[in-house]
Amino acid sequence: MKVLFLMLDLPNEIGSSNLYLDLALEFYDNGHNVFIIAPSLNSKKNSINIEFGMKVLRVKSMKQKGIGSIFLKGLAQTLLPFQFKKAYKQYLSKESFDLILMPTPPITLINAASYIKKSNNAKLYLILRDIYPQGAADIGLVKSKLMYNYLRYLEIKTYKTADIIGCMSPKNIDFILKNNPFVNKENLTLLPNWQKDMPLLDSLSKTSTVIKQKYGLENKFIVLFGGTIGYAQRVENIIKLGIYCSKYEDVRIVIIGSGVKKKYLQQLVSTHKLKNVYFFDQLPRDEYIAFAKLADIGLITIDERFTVPTIPSKTVTYFSLSLPILAVIDAHTDYPDLLAAANAGIWSIGGDDEDMYKNFDILYNNRKLRIEMGKCGYLYFLNHLTATKAYTNIMNQIKEYL
Repeated sequence: MKVLFLMLDLPNEIGSSNLYLDLALEFYDNGHNVFIIAPSLNSKKNSINIEFGMKVLRVKSMKQKGIGSIFLKGLAQTLLPFQFKKAYKQYLSKESFDLILMPTPPITLINAASYIKKSNNAKLYLILRDIYPQGAADIGLVKSKLMYNYLRYLEIKTYKTADIIGCMSPKNIDFILKNNPFVNKENLTLLPNWQKDMPLLDSLSKTSTVIKQKYGLENKFIVLFGGTIGYAQRVENIIKLGIYCSKYEDVRIVIIGSGVKKKYLQQLVSTHKLKNVYFFDQLPRDEYIAFAKLADIGLITIDERFTVPTIPSKTVTYFSLSLPILAVIDAHTDYPDLLAAANAGIWSIGGDDEDMYKNFDILYNNRKLRIEMGKCGYLYFLNHLTATKAYTNIMNQIKEYL
């Protein structure tokens, strides 16, 4: 089968990855002819290359990640489908694709996906990771009614164009059906987040030991916050936890990643003179895993203003590293159901700080519970959240369409 992935972000460094690259590699490893269209990272022109064994069309575009300006981010994502479409016509129009996989966000990609779908008489699988524009409106990123209505138009077009919509959780499916009655329930299916299983090698343990010594983290209780530091994460919860944990001499909050809210978070740490919060830049996956092996708890925080069900993707990484999860969430998500099914963490609703502190103390004071939850999370990951499982789910879901 000839498969085309449309991606907003495709790393090119050895050892780096994300969930979409992991999935593309599963298709490739299972004998499919895989193509990817993704923004160029540095080049000022379009080019087609072999990356990770697959044919990748790199498209000249505006910067897509780490953009502090909402206007520039919107402009970049608005222009991207036109840039993708033009590059597709130039390099890939003679190919014949059977399946197109497109993630959201951004929903603007539907304009390119729709054109490619019609040109190839292909099937479109929508990987729905965030529900826009409502999610953006919930946290104040979309304030203009005109902009909301335009994005809502694209959202409706996306659902109507997709042959299958893979949703993160049952409440995601319920939300789509409730707010989009034109969607056929049979087109909606569960596709939980995933990650490639990476064995925790002895070399990683050695690297972790070196890191502990280098940064003075020996004999410390480490709370890890890894991944995107963005608008959806309600970073103020990290500060509140840092202030509370100041009474524990051995607790360190380690933040690894990047995003538009990182500088703001660093300013808050400085303002509150927190000495127990450490920052590190985004790392290649191997180094990140080595660093994360130091942690005792994986921290999840999402904005409590969300009315759309949100399932943070970093959960999969925490599960894969056997980290018990301390979560601060919104009231509309079914994320607690995931934690309960995995028996891998505890949660509180954003704004209930006392409950967050109580949950931290439960994990801090009970090593046996942490180990048990970590093991349970890892087993849940192996059984439900690997890239191989996601690939198998998709193939089973699309077989009647091909």
